[in-house]
Amino acid sequence: MRSSGERRCIRMKRTSIVMLVPDKGTEEKLKAMCSLASKLWNEVNYARRRQFFETKHVDLKGTYKYFYNKYKMLIGSATTQQILNKNNEAWRSFFALLKARKEKRLPSFMAKIHPPGYMKRGRSRVLWLVLRNDHYRIEGDTITIKGLGVIGRIKVRYKGLIHLKGKQGRMEIRYDSDRRKWYAHITFEVEEKAVRGEWSIVPKQPKGTLRAGIDIGVNNLFAVYVENGGAKLVNGRPLKAISHYWSMKIASYQSTLNKYGLWGSRRLRLMHARWRRQARWFINSNVRQLVEWLHDNHVSTVYVGYPKTIAQSNGNFNTVQVWSYGYLLRRLVEVAEEYGIRVVFIEESYTSASCPIHGRGCGRRIRRGLFKCTKLNKVFNADLAAAYNILVRGLTITPSPQAGGRGNGPETRPGAEPGEECSPEPPRSRREPSPFRAGRRSEVYISRATYKRDPQYRLGGYYSIKT
Repeated sequence: MRSSGERRCIRMKRTSIVMLVPDKGTEEKLKAMCSLASKLWNEVNYARRRQFFETKHVDLKGTYKYFYNKYKMLIGSATTQQILNKNNEAWRSFFALLKARKEKRLPSFMAKIHPPGYMKRGRSRVLWLVLRNDHYRIEGDTITIKGLGVIGRIKVRYKGLIHLKGKQGRMEIRYDSDRRKWYAHITFEVEEKAVRGEWSIVPKQPKGTLRAGIDIGVNNLFAVYVENGGAKLVNGRPLKAISHYWSMKIASYQSTLNKYGLWGSRRLRLMHARWRRQARWFINSNVRQLVEWLHDNHVSTVYVGYPKTIAQSNGNFNTVQVWSYGYLLRRLVEVAEEYGIRVVFIEESYTSASCPIHGRGCGRRIRRGLFKCTKLNKVFNADLAAAYNILVRGLTITPSPQAGGRGNGPETRPGAEPGEECSPEPPRSRREPSPFRAGRRSEVYISRATYKRDPQYRLGGYYSIKT
């Protein structure tokens, strides 16, 4: 167990989100306070945008002082400082992007850089508020907010679990106008975290010093190869099912709206939000299970293939709407940090088309998901071969054919006889069970092509069949 001094030097920041349940009087105070906070943001942002467009320069100190004196009596000096500090952060980030573009350090697809925008949605202000860490207190199931100027003190109940312990940072309160609910985003410098109801100190220490390669994909969300020969596949097809289901449902409802000359509605926005929540739930649960598996298998470093600019260079529905690889990689880094596992990104080009034994120039893809070494007549899972090649690039080692075909281990070697293309049903690596699968039955989505061949099925429907 680490000492308190060692824990204090590690600054792992996380956010816990809870739903606020205000009564009628408290909600009126929250709306008034958040409206003033958005008004301050919009006014200072308007003044700074005018300066930038006219002179290409922004007087951050001068505008800060002017609007601080204007609003400190209305919403409190500390709250005014937090809002202005957050606006300063947005403008400094904007200037950093301008500098990076001037030095040609930005990717080619980032053609336009816009200054910070307004806290508005349509013609209405976004109800939003940011508070300093010493201006709110959490006691039981209530949050007490003080130092709000003319609004005074607010005491509001909340629902949800605050699953983090440590030094609390600033808190942001937002109103979701679509769901018509209030949410509080509370930041912490985490010392302890609850996972499935069990509290533990974070970050944990790795159990060993092994290294692993990870290839991410659409059908196989993760393909993992550990240097001791362990392998793991994580099924990504349920994520495709979620995306295809909601895309067709949204398209159908959007078509109905267009018939009446409408382009959007609250219901449509709620459908998009539910799609995002379901996709992120699937990604989060599988990322945590994978990192726990790596931690239990004594892995301390993982090399992850990074598909840089794939959404721009080879964008389609799967890579843009289904995959969400940016969020996937970010969550992988964050969860791995909690378990003391280091994540290193590696260029992944041609890793699934290279032989894990002989490298480039040997082998070919014989069907989707399979790679054949033409020198040894061995067939490998292409994603696991990519994971092994990513590990090789990270370690800069030379694979040895005498290692017994160590590319994927015996579980992924189908044992095809010389001269055969491959066995009809090659053995598979251990695969995580799908959360949408029960027993020996699977759900199959009926596509347009399938419907044309066999119109007895309803187009766009899901049917349960035996596997």
